[in-house]
Amino acid sequence: MNNKKILLKKALSYFPYVDQILRKIFNKYFNGSFIIPFNLNQSPEKILQSKSYKLNKYNYEKLKKNNNFFLISSQRSKIKYSKKNLNLLISFIKNQKADIAYDGNDFFHTEIVSSKVLDYYSKNYLIDNYPYKFFYIRKKFNVKNIGSEHRSFNFNGSFKLPSGGKTIGDQGEITSRLNFIPDLSGKTFLDIGSEEGYAVFNAINKGAKFAKGLNIEEEKEYDFFPDYKRPAALTSRERNQINLSQKFLTKEYGLEKNDNIKFDYKNIYQLSEEKFDFVFCFGVLYHLKNPYLALENLYKITNETLILETQGIKNNNYLNAKIDENDGFIRHSSNSLAFLLEKVGFRKVEVLVDAYRPSIIMSIVLKAKK
Repeated sequence: MNNKKILLKKALSYFPYVDQILRKIFNKYFNGSFIIPFNLNQSPEKILQSKSYKLNKYNYEKLKKNNNFFLISSQRSKIKYSKKNLNLLISFIKNQKADIAYDGNDFFHTEIVSSKVLDYYSKNYLIDNYPYKFFYIRKKFNVKNIGSEHRSFNFNGSFKLPSGGKTIGDQGEITSRLNFIPDLSGKTFLDIGSEEGYAVFNAINKGAKFAKGLNIEEEKEYDFFPDYKRPAALTSRERNQINLSQKFLTKEYGLEKNDNIKFDYKNIYQLSEEKFDFVFCFGVLYHLKNPYLALENLYKITNETLILETQGIKNNNYLNAKIDENDGFIRHSSNSLAFLLEKVGFRKVEVLVDAYRPSIIMSIVLKAKK
């Protein structure tokens, strides 16, 4: 995030109602998907030149009265989209009776979808969010694609693939996370809570000589209280689903014969004696029932640098933290986490991203050097 955006967000934090209104306007007109109704006899040129509408319940209910198929994309204008590719997608609908035909190599999730699919989706999810959670509906319909078949895999994050396509992840856009990984030429890399391994693959692309990702086995354990289960709204991270996603990405990145990449299943309390030059720990700490032991373990396995991201709160006049009454998780301020990182032994701690909205949980990122 650049400095101008940070300053603007900080300024708006002092005017919560204005901030809320501006966010609603932005989401209404720029976020989400856009929909173009058409019939199968129209030419690709005419379809791509047609007016697009923001995909929401009102627009969809109005448009489906006279249309059974829709071109959907996160890009408002499709005038520059490939006519050849659109012809291929239409052929899947016409000749193979597909309910959904998507372009797996398109960054903007371009697809043709039938009203049957959108009707089903709108009964189970908020239609404004389509194709979020596509993985959960795909087996109920005849799905065809050109390019990468990434929608057949269960992803935690949304990120660009080497093919040009973009995954659909339950937790949304994670590209900003990868910006915290520097050039790693000749370095070793560990990602704790790696999910499908997007940071691991990114580290290899940035020159790491060895990269490893760790996950817990959620069928057997969870990070927090023994009786706590991952909320139903979030993806179940079953081991077989993670394995399949990792194999898919290994092939996508052309690393099938690369011995310098590895995935394993261990929790943060049972790490091996192996050490890494660069340790990456995103979205893990606030889940933990013993975050202080976790910080000690992170220090032990780090040779040089730790990048730590967690949900945090705005700094107060003291080393503050907050136990959330909804989930019981503890969120620290950046000052308190910096203090704790120094207590476990890190000699230099820098706050890269801080929380600035009062009483609001936000992402904070710290860099700790040995």
